Amino acid sequence: MESSSDGHKLAKTASGLRMIPVSDMYASPFALSEPQWVSDKDCNACESCKKSFDFFNRRHHCRRCGLCFCDNCTHYVLPLKRMYFMDPVRHCYDCAVISKAETEFYEKSIPALTQGTLMSVSEPIANSSESFGEFDCKLSKDHRILKLVHTKKSKADANPPKIILSKLLEIKFIITDSGDAGTQKTPAGFKITYKDEEDSAITHSLILRAVEPKSSLPWLSSFQKAIKMLFEARNVA
Repeated sequence: MESSSDGHKLAKTASGLRMIPVSDMYASPFALSEPQWVSDKDCNACESCKKSFDFFNRRHHCRRCGLCFCDNCTHYVLPLKRMYFMDPVRHCYDCAVISKAETEFYEKSIPALTQGTLMSVSEPIANSSESFGEFDCKLSKDHRILKLVHTKKSKADANPPKIILSKLLEIKFIITDSGDAGTQKTPAGFKITYKDEEDSAITHSLILRAVEPKSSLPWLSSFQKAIKMLFEARNVA
């Protein structure tokens, strides 16, 4: 196995080449585990079209779900970044629909999240809150940390606790009415609760509100998708 400088190593599996993290510390919070393939002896027919397997109709495994299909029902070859595959891999139809949507997330939403947006950051205290000022809120390039970068409008001594997404406990989006007659619900910020970076017994809560909600909407919408994928990955693990 060949290791890289970003905490990942090249691994060859039955499914294909994957650039996997060397430890959980480098794992993406959106990552999914590679499924265990259904044994050839346990699948006599295609999971989708139900045609029996024989010398001419060969078995193929969907890399996302691990089930057996014929060639025609697994001809969808798509990227599967959530499982660290280096190259596009074989999918069944149902999994292809999901992976196609996720590819759009990686190609459009991730760049928006790493670029960042301006947020007002405060810490809830009793019936009020303590403001830290305005920060540039962005996702780290390895997708593991929600970074709060100081701006000219940040308090000089402000040092909000680091937000590591794998330690996130709860998030509630702040929704506002927009559009004609307030008929459209859009995110304007969120309250996030998470464990301390070093001491898991300690929890932190922060409230982040968009300084300019309209211009921050693409970032917030992308972050909603990211949170959905994060909790989905936890439920599958």
